[in-house]
Amino acid sequence: MTNFFRSGRMHALLFGLSFSLFAVAQRNCGSMDYLDQQIQADPDRAARLQEIESFTQTWIEEHGAEDRAVVTIPVVFHVVYANSAQNITDAKVQAQIAQLNADFARLNSDANQTPAVFAALGANTEVQFCLAQRDPNGAATTGIVRRSTTVSSFSGNDAVKYTANGGSNAWPRDSYLNIWSCNLGSSLLGYAQFPRWSRSNRWSGRSL
Repeated sequence: MTNFFRSGRMHALLFGLSFSLFAVAQRNCGSMDYLDQQIQADPDRAARLQEIESFTQTWIEEHGAEDRAVVTIPVVFHVVYANSAQNITDAKVQAQIAQLNADFARLNSDANQTPAVFAALGANTEVQFCLAQRDPNGAATTGIVRRSTTVSSFSGNDAVKYTANGGSNAWPRDSYLNIWSCNLGSSLLGYAQFPRWSRSNRWSGRSL
């Protein structure tokens, strides 16, 4: 299977996303708190992030526009639900993919509200997403995995990313973008995993 995450642009992506589609009150993004926890557990994590940044900048400098083409990343959506309301429809998943594509192409409806300090940097990333059509074994798939769970609420500890913990195991992260939809507690709106690449091991650490 093609490895979709080797180009320089892919190293800048957050991958292994978890979020809730059931937010009604003020909720927060937990990505930076999650990263802080990782750095505390593994002090070399910050150095590897800087290595990714350096690699990406070098790739940009060495490759002109003629080397670039739109990259389409297959997505697997893990819908982990404890009740029927959390078992979101295929249509809602497809709507989220459509919104993601609009955002990455800078075609989102609020693009004109980009803060002035970032306005000159706004651009079409030439990265798009589609629901996976083949699973890791090559069988046809909708790109949506549904798992019933007895866990009423997940936190930012990655339990939702493991079937043994009431969640759903990730598909190979070098070939798919894994996104989990679940009921998140602790005022979490969602959180994402920064890349874990290093020169000695491009994809070290846990599968997310």
